[in-house]
Amino acid sequence: MNAISTFYNKILTAMSEKHYDINYLQNSRRLLGNLKEESYTYFQKINGGTIIDLGCGAGKDVIEMAKTVSKGTKVIGIDHDPAMLEQGKADARELSNVEFVLSEAYPLQFEDQSVDGLRTERVIQHLKEPQKVVNEIARILKPESPFVIIETDWHSLSFYTPFTETHKKLNAYLTGTKINNGFAARKLTYYLKQSNFKDINFQIHPFILSTLDEANQYLWIEKMIQETADQGFITRQEFDEFYGALKQADTEGYFACSINLVVATSIK
Repeated sequence: MNAISTFYNKILTAMSEKHYDINYLQNSRRLLGNLKEESYTYFQKINGGTIIDLGCGAGKDVIEMAKTVSKGTKVIGIDHDPAMLEQGKADARELSNVEFVLSEAYPLQFEDQSVDGLRTERVIQHLKEPQKVVNEIARILKPESPFVIIETDWHSLSFYTPFTETHKKLNAYLTGTKINNGFAARKLTYYLKQSNFKDINFQIHPFILSTLDEANQYLWIEKMIQETADQGFITRQEFDEFYGALKQADTEGYFACSINLVVATSIK
């Protein structure tokens, strides 16, 4: 097997381990639209430079940012998934200030202090060495450049059922096993300080879902609970009781689920 085949096999293996796909990203975009749009505003003063969206997925944020910044500013989307990038390239074919790059989050093939701004959304949670990546981002950013992070606080995931012990096990699976860095949202300010970012600001944005269908669309809840059972973190009886309670709450009109997203902004 040649080096290229090995590289793409590794990518395909990583894709099979993800808890998201293009449909998941599209669904979550509907939920997070306002939060995303607000994150673009930090880059509007950049004129003629380069902005990176790290872990851009299918490139929707790259495209939307490219429409909001000056025409002389290039927006580069970086992702390790070639299928996602092909979708982004197809959608952005009429935009001259957009580029997509196939790459992991580390190392980044940019010169020291060559980038004018960087945004990353729901990426730090997937990194096994997050500080290494944040240090790399600090390396390529110019002084006084903005760095914006949006992250999911998986430990904040809440349901309202009497089966609290099962709930604890589900959250423990998500934060400790399923997601490489499940407490990433709570560590963002630490990572930024370690990399000498300044003017750090931290905001919490709660999202409330009122139907089971929404929870399954935006958070893949049934899939995650099923996986928790398949991995032996909960029993089949616990799965049936917990998910049954969610379905009953949904049927009777009192379903509630909430999760926090956090936004950390800073300056190089």
